[in-house]
Amino acid sequence: MAQRPGRPRKQKAVRDAGVIELEIGGVAMRVGRGADTKTVAAIIGALKATT
Repeated sequence: MAQRPGRPRKQKAVRDAGVIELEIGGVAMRVGRGADTKTVAAIIGALKATT
């Protein structure tokens, strides 16, 4: 007997794995996976200098 084609599976929501959130001086910054480390360091340094 022939089988019916199955229903397409629903995709699960992608979670923000590997995301870091910092708050310095009232400014929130989210850093995602693959962010350039030198750019992140420069932004953190600039935020720290203003506090």
